[in-house]
Amino acid sequence: MVQRWYVECPICGKLYQIKIQIDQNIGIYEWPINFECLECGENLDYTFSKKGLRPKKSDFQPSPSDAPITTIGYSSSLPISDELYMKDLDYVQSMALSSPYMNLTYSGGFIIEEVHQFDLFLQRMQENLLPYKGVLLSLLPIFKKGNVDAFSKKMALLFDMKRYKPLTSSKGMYDTYFELIEKSYHNLITPYYYEHYFKRNVKPLSDYLNGASSADIKAIKEKLDESGKISAWYKGEAIPYIAEVMNKIQKLIPAMIYSSVGESDTAKRGDLKIVTISCAEVTSMYSKGFETYTHALKIMVGLNNIVENGCIDTFTNPNVGGVDTIDKFARLSGGKMLEHVEDYTTIYNYLDGAMNNKVRNAASHGEGGMEYVALTQEVKCYYDDSDRSKHYDTSLIAICKMCYVQLLHIMEVTLLARKIVEKVN
Repeated sequence: MVQRWYVECPICGKLYQIKIQIDQNIGIYEWPINFECLECGENLDYTFSKKGLRPKKSDFQPSPSDAPITTIGYSSSLPISDELYMKDLDYVQSMALSSPYMNLTYSGGFIIEEVHQFDLFLQRMQENLLPYKGVLLSLLPIFKKGNVDAFSKKMALLFDMKRYKPLTSSKGMYDTYFELIEKSYHNLITPYYYEHYFKRNVKPLSDYLNGASSADIKAIKEKLDESGKISAWYKGEAIPYIAEVMNKIQKLIPAMIYSSVGESDTAKRGDLKIVTISCAEVTSMYSKGFETYTHALKIMVGLNNIVENGCIDTFTNPNVGGVDTIDKFARLSGGKMLEHVEDYTTIYNYLDGAMNNKVRNAASHGEGGMEYVALTQEVKCYYDDSDRSKHYDTSLIAICKMCYVQLLHIMEVTLLARKIVEKVN
């Protein structure tokens, strides 16, 4: 089922028709709608729920004599095919056009079986995660303050617990917060990701830490702490980032389908769009996530060195770039770390394209670094500030997919780092 809503840009008055896929999920939560006005460039931001569209929709009533109206397809959880994005359609064309779901499957982007598989993942996420997506952010100020009693009361309020057992220690508060991160993570990963990334790349590291002696873990922590305490990283960078992104995770949902089918290159699935987040917001999210993750990449590399080679300082390719200790690796810039990791097959494949230094460099160059074309959602990333002829071309939905995978990686390293710290303490 599809509903049509009409909105006007509050700046230039351009009229848009939003064609919304009404499914079993659309009335449960508030869903984000975001696109850039083609006429004036204003960022148009709406939410849709069982109460309708907010801010107020236009009172425009369509008729067969109308001039073509720019039409945008919308789904809360699926990408939009090019045929349903920013197309000027007359009355007959608009009424005849199929739903975003039908267009996506018929256009060849994803087959019906793949969309059904993704829907099963969404059902689990919508039941176990979305009602609590803001919990980590709501608890964060009290968690930082370390007030155990206030944390207990806030938890009871957020989870609507009329009777609860108060926490009695800071450790209990920390354990609870990290348990919430872990539960969020396991409800965020698709079955494909679980089988091909978590079980192959993350679980072996976690299993090693579970079985290692306290003395071995202490030696690992001391090595990793030489270039900056790992506990300071997850307290000061990772946890705030996770909480902030989790609070707006719905904006990334349409890009998660690529992970569901194991597709690393979004372009291979055709020219698909996303209408839940702005280019400015997602590139800011990506840039911050890039910095956060590279500051802890030493943890993944160090633990992999131990599991694969028996020593935290023994690299699979020890002669690459003269890096022969984990401390030297940790002191490299983010870009240099990634250059080194390109020769480290296990970790490079695990990153799944989420760490692109050219996108990060372009995002750090301010407004001139990224050139976004609203009509096509193409993004030019000018990664060399001194040479505008150098650019990396990508798309809005590709950056969204990177942000999703980046979030999973940051959660993974956060949980591994906490395990190291706890086993020493």
